[in-house]
Amino acid sequence: MGIFEISLVIGLIVLANWVKAQEAETFHKLFDLLLIGLNVPLFFMGVLFVFQANELRAMVDLNLDSPAAFGIFLQATAVWGVIISFRSTRHSLERFLPIDPHSPLHTLALMLSGYFAGSVILQVAGGLDTLAENLTQVSIWLFLAQQLGFVLIAFLGVGAMMRRDWTAVFQRLGLEAITSRQIVESFGWILLLVLLQAAGGAIWDAIDPEQVTLVEELSNLLYQDFGFWHWLALAIGAGIGEEILFRGALQPVLGIWFTSILFAIVHVQYGFLTPATIVLFLLSLILGFIRQRHNTTTAILIHFGYDLTLAIVTLLVATA
Repeated sequence: MGIFEISLVIGLIVLANWVKAQEAETFHKLFDLLLIGLNVPLFFMGVLFVFQANELRAMVDLNLDSPAAFGIFLQATAVWGVIISFRSTRHSLERFLPIDPHSPLHTLALMLSGYFAGSVILQVAGGLDTLAENLTQVSIWLFLAQQLGFVLIAFLGVGAMMRRDWTAVFQRLGLEAITSRQIVESFGWILLLVLLQAAGGAIWDAIDPEQVTLVEELSNLLYQDFGFWHWLALAIGAGIGEEILFRGALQPVLGIWFTSILFAIVHVQYGFLTPATIVLFLLSLILGFIRQRHNTTTAILIHFGYDLTLAIVTLLVATA
C-alpha cells in the first residue's frame, strides 16, 4: 500500500474508534453510509479498468499486466465493502463469526479483511509462473516496516490512546506475561508445527514435484543472500507483527476459522490452494487455539521458534 492508502486506513480506524466511543445510533448509521460512499466510486473505477483500459492507458501510465483483472478486483472488493456496510448482513454473519454487528470497528475489520484477501489473491491469479515473473527479493527493512504497520493497526484498532488505557489494550490483545510452564510447552508446539510442515512438504512433493520445485525457486528469489541475522530479524518480525494482528486483534472479532483462512491467503509465495497453504491454515488454527488457551504472547514465542527453526534448517541445507 502507498502512503495515501495507509493514511486512509489509519484515518478510518481512528474515526471508527471515535464513533464507537460516542455510543450514538446516528453516528453509527452515518459511519455505515460513509463506508458505502467510499466503495461506490471504487466500483465505478473498476468498471473503467475493465471496459475503458485502452482509453486510460492513453491518459495515464498504467503499470498493470492486466487492467481488466485489476478492475474486477476493484469491483469485487467494492461490492464486498457495500454488502458489509449493511447491518442486516452483519447480523447474518453474527451466526458464524463472533462479531458485534453494531460495532463500527468490527464492520471496518470485516471490510478491510476482504480488501486484504482480495489484493493477495489478485497477485496469484495468474498462477505461480506469473507470480515468479513479478517477484523481487525481500527487503528485510521493508518487511520489518510492514510488521510494524501490523502492530500499529492492531493497537489502534483496539482503541489504544483513544478508548482504552494501556492495561486494557494489552489485555484485549492477549499480551500477557508468559509463565515458565508456557515456555516449556512452547517447545513441544514448535516441534509439532515443524513436523506438520515437513509432512505437508513431503505430501506436496509426492503429488506435484514440479510445483514444489517452482515454489523453492520463488523462495530462493525472495530470500536470496539472507544470512542468519536476516532470518532472525524475519522470525522476530513475523512472530510479533503477524501474531499481534491476526491472533491478538482479529481473532476475537472474526473467529479462529475466518482468521486462519485470511492468514493462509496472505502467504502468496506458496500459491493458492496448495498443500502449503493448507499447512499454513492448520498452523494458524493451532496458533489460534494457543491464543485461546494461553495468550498471544505464547503464540508469538511459538511462531518465532517455528520460523527460526525452519530458517536454521534452510541455512544448514544451503551450506551442506
